[in-house]
Parts: sequence; structure tokens; C-alpha cells
Amino acid sequence: MRKLLLPLLLAMMTALFLAACSESVEKEEAGKAGGSAGSGEVSEYKIGAIYSKTGPNSPLGEPEWNATKLIEEKINSEGGINGVPLKIILADDESSQEKATQEANRLINDEKVLVLLGSSGSGESLAIKGIALQQQVPMISAAASTHIVEPVEDAKWVFKTPQSDRHAVERVYMYLNEQGISKIGTIIDSNAFGSSGLEQMEALADEYKIEIVAKESYNTQDPDMSAQLTKINGAKAEAIVVWGTNPGPAVVAKNTRDLGIDLPIIGSHGIANQNFITLAEAAAEGVVIPTGKLLFPSQISGDDVQFDAISSFYKAYTDKYSSEPTNFGSYGYDNIMLVIDALKNGATDREAIREHLENNITNWIGTTGVFNFSDKDHNGLTADSLVMAVVKDGKWMLLEK
Repeated sequence: MRKLLLPLLLAMMTALFLAACSESVEKEEAGKAGGSAGSGEVSEYKIGAIYSKTGPNSPLGEPEWNATKLIEEKINSEGGINGVPLKIILADDESSQEKATQEANRLINDEKVLVLLGSSGSGESLAIKGIALQQQVPMISAAASTHIVEPVEDAKWVFKTPQSDRHAVERVYMYLNEQGISKIGTIIDSNAFGSSGLEQMEALADEYKIEIVAKESYNTQDPDMSAQLTKINGAKAEAIVVWGTNPGPAVVAKNTRDLGIDLPIIGSHGIANQNFITLAEAAAEGVVIPTGKLLFPSQISGDDVQFDAISSFYKAYTDKYSSEPTNFGSYGYDNIMLVIDALKNGATDREAIREHLENNITNWIGTTGVFNFSDKDHNGLTADSLVMAVVKDGKWMLLEK
């Protein structure tokens, strides 16, 4: 009996040892992007990027997608990063949380990417946040919801570049205070972006002495919001604040004017593109939003700290695509440039990149703003990174105080 047990015991120990070695190798390889087998030399830096190329969020995702391709081509044409080429695998989540989840799993587990960028929408970003945390892969989102990076202790591996909805709400409330407006009616998209915006409007209302006299909502593709707007007008609101991405806010603007409601309309930074003006047509005139500065690069002062970053990116983008990058292009640009900053400084595995983002991004000038990440802040921006814009003669214009 002992003669039979000894070989069996040895076989079991050998199997366990080999399994442990295999798991160790898999974990080590998961933290790398490419490389020659056995050499330890990195052949490429592989990055995954999930943006909404199609679907309702495509006005956000397409410029983010384009900006990412633009930077990949530029970096590789210049010899890569310290001689190593950059390989960005772009995936379209089709503005779907389910598709975003599928692509995140594929990019992390099959493609073994170093970093995950995206997605364009808050719902999609929140859907893939858990995957990034579970797999311990650094993620940089291009969406606005505060919940993507807060509470920060539950977002160890997750960062984002757009101003949070809290920043946007602060900027809107500052504007309302300047205009002497104290009573507002809100109408929000019933998705994650709209809900998060309302949450911040409620949380900051007392601080800015704003009274929300009506709260309405709509579904993303609803064709008419007349009933909700009639209720807001009946509540004696002094302004309408709509929080969503297109097409909803454009429908709100049209319905408001068609009903003869003569109230100021303030939107979120989610409509900071030409698409809103195209959809809303004449009703877009006079609509005010908080926005990043890339929306009107020619109106930015030459002594602005962001001038060089904005001007160079805007020129490169428009030269290549013959279209405006908008603020959404700036999120895509900042996302990949932050990763490049980490790689150039020797942070070439997942843990090192996360550490670099959290500890070494200080006064980092991007096209969205000046970033200061820390272990207490994975967004790194303030309300000062936003300015106010107004539609005038069919164009977004910087709104001077």
C-alpha cells in the first residue's frame, strides 16, 4: 500500500507545483503588453480603448475614437515610446453597457492590454469599472459621472478625464448666481448621466442658494417633453436646467420654444458639440452650457496655460479629419496622453501605470484642464477648468462675464 501511495503523492505534488508556476506566469504576462517569449523584451505597448463609435453616444465616442487613432499614428511615426511601438485596440461598445462589458473582458483577458480607456458614456463606464477593479487593470474613463471615481477608496484602479458632473453643476450654479436666478426646474435623462447630474444639483443647491421647484425626467429617445416642460413652467421656475446628452436636450429646447415658454435654458457639458445645434436648429439660440475650452480654440487667450496643448491638438485633428474634435475629442486625447506619460517615465506594467497616475500627475496640462491626481482624487480637476458657452448665430461662443 505504501509503495502505491508514494508515487501518487509525488505526482500530486508535481501537479500542484506546475499549476502554481503556470498561474504565476499567467499573472506576470497579464501585466505586460507583448514581448518575445523567453527574452523579457517588450515588442509593443498594448492599450485597449472602448468608445461609442455607434449608437446614441456616437457624437461623444467618434471624436474620442478619432483622437486615439491620431495619437497612435503620431507616436509610432516618431519611433514609438522609447523605441517601443504603441498598439491601441479600439472597440465600439455601440452605446451599450452589455457590449462595453463584453469588450472589456475581451481586451483584458484575451488581448492582455496594459490599460483600459473608456467608455464614452457614464453607464458604460460604470459597467466596466467593476471589471477593471476585479482584474486590477488601470482604467481611464471619458465619462462625467462622479460615481466613476468616487468614493476613491472604491476606485483604486479607475481614473477619468472629463470634468465631473459636480464640477459642471458648480459652474452652472455660479452662472445662475451671477444672473440673479434662484428658482430652477430640472429635466434629466433617466440614465446614469442624468441621474448623477440631478444628484449633484440637489446636493449643491443650498450652498448656492438655488431652489429646485420642479423635477422632471425623460427617456433618452423620447420624441416629446412638452408635458414635463409645462409642469416646470407652472411651478414658476426662472430657468430650465436640462441634464443629458443628445438628442434629449435638443428636443427640450425645441419643445420649450414651441410652447412659447420664455425661460433661459441651461444644459450640461454633455451637449458641447455642433450636433446639439444641428438637432435643435433655431431653438438652440441662447442656450447656455458649462464646457471645456476646446469647444472654441480661437477664442482662448494666448497666455492661457492650456493654449499650446489645445491649439496643437485642434490643428492636428482638423487637418486629419476635417471636423471639430469638440470637448469629447479632448477626453480621448487626454486619456491616451496620460498613459503615454506613464510609459515614457518607465511605468510599463499595470501596477506601475496606476501608481504613476495617482502619484505623478501634478499640474499636468491637458486639453481638458490642468490635472492633479492623488490618492484622494482620481479626476484631478476643479470647476475652474470649465467656462460658460452660449449659442449665438448658430455657433458656440465663449460667454464673457
